[in-house]
Amino acid sequence: MPLESSSSTAFIVNPKEQYCVGEDLVVRIDMYDHLGDRKRYGGDFIRARLFASQLGASVSGQIEDFNNGSYHVRFHLYWTGTAKTSIWLFHPSEGVAAVWRARHASQGVLGFEGKFEMLGKDAVTKCAFKLNEGKGKEICEYLDPLYEEAFYCFKVPNFTCQSLNEMRGYKLQILHITPSESKLFERSNIAVEIPQTFDSISINACVLQHPKCQMGMKATFPSGYFFNSTWKPAYCTMTTYNTAEDFVKCLQGKKLFLIGDSTLRQFIMHFTEGIKIVNYFRYHQTGWNSWQQTLEALNMEKDIYISYQRHGFPLESFEFFYFMDDMYTSRQIDRQPGGKDTIFVITMGQHFRQFPLKLYIKRALNIRRAIERLFLRSPDTKVIIKTENTRETYAPPERIGDFHGYSQYLVLREVFQGVKVGFVDAWDMTVASASATVHPSGYVLNSIMSLTCSFACS
Repeated sequence: MPLESSSSTAFIVNPKEQYCVGEDLVVRIDMYDHLGDRKRYGGDFIRARLFASQLGASVSGQIEDFNNGSYHVRFHLYWTGTAKTSIWLFHPSEGVAAVWRARHASQGVLGFEGKFEMLGKDAVTKCAFKLNEGKGKEICEYLDPLYEEAFYCFKVPNFTCQSLNEMRGYKLQILHITPSESKLFERSNIAVEIPQTFDSISINACVLQHPKCQMGMKATFPSGYFFNSTWKPAYCTMTTYNTAEDFVKCLQGKKLFLIGDSTLRQFIMHFTEGIKIVNYFRYHQTGWNSWQQTLEALNMEKDIYISYQRHGFPLESFEFFYFMDDMYTSRQIDRQPGGKDTIFVITMGQHFRQFPLKLYIKRALNIRRAIERLFLRSPDTKVIIKTENTRETYAPPERIGDFHGYSQYLVLREVFQGVKVGFVDAWDMTVASASATVHPSGYVLNSIMSLTCSFACS
């Protein structure tokens, strides 16, 4: 059942009349259940931000769960002025348990169909990460032996396994959440504001200085904050890229490989259709048309090459797309020699939310190993890891909700510890800005791209 939000409270642990930049504001949350009784266990999915709208400033809060119904939210104070906090209960622990069970109760909640094509004929068959033989059906295995990544399709009679050509996804319409649990995921029970006993705080000035953003820096948490609608990393100084000239100065003479999902496709769209520093090569559409297509863009005069390619299976597309173009991210990295003028930007997350977490962990570890091989042969190559974004609050929580994204975000932070990469914490940026859209625009996208280029061109 939903929590009784009117009973749960948030209050300041260390109340002061004035706070100083550089200090922490600690807010305590005491949670109550739908009967109005104090909770004695943790596990709630809570998100929090401190913000000053008049300054275009915001930062996410770090949640500490005491596993007894109480939480601390720690906000690091980065700017001067008056600030407020917003703390949301996205899912109570009962809801978290339900979506976690749903994610791992099967091979996922998204199905796939493969289209076999041979000699002018085609046929559609079921594909998945795991298939059980039955009713005499043969199974085709599509295995990458180096990375041990695999998926399977039922073989169509009179077609070879090699004739698989296109792929599409479809909703399985399988519910692992019970009718009583489904009440937890009614829109009115998602992202509920927790009442606070305070209105705002006042912050005084203090001086903070950081070195320029460089490869291999360990991202703190929170990793930064927004001020004047610009991201300010907590551990380094970011260069802001606003104009076409700014990006040309960074990318001139370089090859930029964008590998991931549509949140990186936004980058090449901005470079071609926004600031127009490169032109598409053999692609004559705009916007999100043919979103799954591999894209290349060039600026011959400035010697700039930019490409975008999908990260490989699984991909959620409810229309057939050309499948043979796909390669796992690790293989795409292995195919490039690298070098001081080569930049990789990599992301993964949104399309994995519908499958057990172990698949995501394995994929992330394979990418790390490929990056380590790349650095052995080309130590001057720049590699930037971008975490996934938060998305719309109305997104189906069992299938693609942000709790799944948050667990993947924690995996990504852990897997790439100790690797000399740039880490663009888009999750923290989108939480701090409350953008709540899988494809953020405006100052949020600009800050994500600016931090990426700050690492790439340091």
